[in-house]
Amino acid sequence: MINVVSGVLIALGLFFLAVSCLGVVRLPDFYTRNHAAGKSGTLGAILVLGGLAIYNGWDIVSLKLLIILVFFFIGGPTATHAVARAAARHGLEIWTLKNRRPYDPEELAGDEPRAGAAGEDGR
Repeated sequence: MINVVSGVLIALGLFFLAVSCLGVVRLPDFYTRNHAAGKSGTLGAILVLGGLAIYNGWDIVSLKLLIILVFFFIGGPTATHAVARAAARHGLEIWTLKNRRPYDPEELAGDEPRAGAAGEDGR
């Protein structure tokens, strides 16, 4: 029974960590990415640590895992809030449909090397 409970907690934690990674990659601006990483990342880490503590049984390693879990529970949201507040104080705008930048293929193409670069001009 303990194996099932710990396995479910670890699986749920890995799911939330995967959702967090997907949110960081797919969401449009800093604040939404910060929200994805802060909320689901913290919940995923807490679930994985809780599952590992249950799986391990009641000994000193489980106590250490629970102490780390408490630090994640307190430190994760606090750090997320501090980073978002610092970004807001420095004037980072929230993404909206009105202030989004349109897709510009020329901007992305600027990273390619130009013809004649890197010694191809005969010098």
